[in-house]
Amino acid sequence: MIRMSLCSTIGIVLTFGLSFCSAAVGDDATVGETLPAWEEGSLEIHHINTGRGDTTFFVFPDGTTMLFDAGDLPDAARPTGYIPPRRPDASRPTGEWIGRYIRARHPDRQEPVLDFAVMSHFHGDHINAIADVAGLAPIRKMLDRAGPDDASFPDNATTRRYREFVERQVERGMELQRFQAGRDDQLVLRFAPERFPRFRIRNLAVNGQVWTGEGSSTRQVIADAGDENMMSAAFVLRYGDFGYYLGADLQEPMEKAVAPVIGPVDVHVANHHGSQAHPDFLARLQPRVHIVHVWAVIQPRPHVFERLFDESIYPGPRDVFLTNGLWPGRAEHFLERYNERVASLIDDYKVEVGQKYVDYYMPKVAADQGHIVVRVDQGGERYRVLVLDDRDECLTIQSIHGPYQSRSAVSRFGP
Repeated sequence: MIRMSLCSTIGIVLTFGLSFCSAAVGDDATVGETLPAWEEGSLEIHHINTGRGDTTFFVFPDGTTMLFDAGDLPDAARPTGYIPPRRPDASRPTGEWIGRYIRARHPDRQEPVLDFAVMSHFHGDHINAIADVAGLAPIRKMLDRAGPDDASFPDNATTRRYREFVERQVERGMELQRFQAGRDDQLVLRFAPERFPRFRIRNLAVNGQVWTGEGSSTRQVIADAGDENMMSAAFVLRYGDFGYYLGADLQEPMEKAVAPVIGPVDVHVANHHGSQAHPDFLARLQPRVHIVHVWAVIQPRPHVFERLFDESIYPGPRDVFLTNGLWPGRAEHFLERYNERVASLIDDYKVEVGQKYVDYYMPKVAADQGHIVVRVDQGGERYRVLVLDDRDECLTIQSIHGPYQSRSAVSRFGP
């Protein structure tokens, strides 16, 4: 049975029982219309909003694809109102929605294989949906912080399900590797690397290890694996003058450790859903664009909101994008049930933080609801941020931001 999406668009493409809207290659992006198809030479980064965790899908300039995390949380994981509504809706599992999104944006509609999938660390809001994703978009190579030979990760229901999934996939031919800090040869262009010599991904951190900035050497910063967030995989992507940082749930000690070897970037995805953003870290990165994956009422934290907009940390304009904003019941839930708790986390605030969050922080963001797509022009000189409607599968453009000029960042790993 084919489920038709109610989309206002020129054409509907039906493939393998999926329905999604499509625009012709080369069409200019226009508010109210469907996101134009990817074109060779451009870089697309899709921060997919399901309301249940982190998921980021990449299409590299030569058509290589990568998924970074695929999270899901049960509705009962938190009190009513704490978690936003499921997107597009609750009629399908989260992983199925992610898989359908990938198929709609994949360069190869006939065989939408994921060349790489990276699971940053072993928390459900980052890995719970990966099995359903793989059912729609098979994975060629999987990387995680354990790899095939390390049994050190925590033993719980989430990791047991994940390990069973990985074992089945390896039996079916999927390659499994350990994500290693310091390397720049694990996440690479598969099809035409010679055409895009200024594209590179450097693995910055994982398992408490951080790249030193020299060769592929690392140093141990956090030795205790008791905090799974601290073990997160992180990387920096460079395409020409464009720079992008993603570090999953790294926290303050690791932020301070990785910042010196990153240098300035254009786009920063806030660590740990916007609960971490140390001033020293932001001062090193100086991003023009901040993106926050939001799935809980207290994300991003009020002190992080302050820092993202604080020009005393680094000068210049900046735009902040949230995947979820003031969903129904969030403001009331925040004010009535979490104001005291959140205020107690911030020693220097003497105001009612809940009211300030609703009345002051939220109106300052560039966009607060939808899939957030970064589209980088061929060569990496300019980029745009497009916010897509997340209520259906049409990928209709709600707003366009930019073009922004990519900075000529001096990277430690070369042009």
